[in-house]
Amino acid sequence: MPGFLPSAADVHIDVALTNLSIAYMQSADNFVAAKVFPSVPVQNKTNKFFTFDKSSFLRAAGERAPYGSEAPTGGFSLSSASYSCDVWRHAMDLTQDVRVNADSAINIDRSAVEYVTQALLLKRESLWATSYFTSGIWGTDLTGGTHFAKWSDQAASDPITDVRTQVTTILGNTGILPNTLVVSRAVHDALVKHPLVLDRYKYTSSESITPQMLARLFEVDNYYIAQAVQVTSQEGLSNTTGFVMGNNALLCYVPASPGLMAPAAGYTFSWSGLTGMNGLGVRVNRIPMNWRGVGTERIEGELAMDMKVVGADLGAMFVTAV
Repeated sequence: MPGFLPSAADVHIDVALTNLSIAYMQSADNFVAAKVFPSVPVQNKTNKFFTFDKSSFLRAAGERAPYGSEAPTGGFSLSSASYSCDVWRHAMDLTQDVRVNADSAINIDRSAVEYVTQALLLKRESLWATSYFTSGIWGTDLTGGTHFAKWSDQAASDPITDVRTQVTTILGNTGILPNTLVVSRAVHDALVKHPLVLDRYKYTSSESITPQMLARLFEVDNYYIAQAVQVTSQEGLSNTTGFVMGNNALLCYVPASPGLMAPAAGYTFSWSGLTGMNGLGVRVNRIPMNWRGVGTERIEGELAMDMKVVGADLGAMFVTAV
């Protein structure tokens, strides 16, 4: 009679894997808040900046004036605008017993930092959407179905002409050629399937049409897809998720970097005096919280920035483009 043989369950006790865990961490490519408008690091929370009058630099001047006579004179006018960096904070507390007892796969300190950072990045993306990516902000507002056929209407719409018309409009109003197109994910999906776009790349499948190809098609330098996702339902309820940016598109001009007498549609003023010179307006701190229990630490993140339109006539908004 054979002796007792252990089963597979007898010879193994389940433990957490040390080389695998699951978290819904979005790729940095999903976010556009740090990509589109240049960041201006500022030492003070509030301050002012100069704006030169547009008409002074777009008006031809000069008359025939022989040497010995005085040259006709002119000049420019100046105004000032201000910024004010608000601060947003979010934190997670780690007690000593949780830190000591946590399995290595969790890496509780890193996980807390990633959680706080991800939450603030989504907050920044949401602020970008309300500051730049909606109606009533830019010099030109166009609504799908009213001012142009929605780009999801493949038979009636012409997104290439719509965008290029606004390129010419902005150039004609400012002398500046817009160089950036920002689209939500829904708009991008409609564009890559649009028959007029496919006709330009008739030997390329829609799956192979890249952002670089669309940038060339629309005659801009930058083509960004805003595709960050957030939960919109209250905590504790069933998750309801959605794209942060809706169904819009923004055509605008942005310089490669901020500078003196540099035109721009918008700038993000980042309070480097608080957050340091990371150019993002974000920092994460570890704060001892011993009064809440010996060894307790708070992982606290901060946003300190002001997202500001500085050249409304350098932008055109396509609202509900699909």
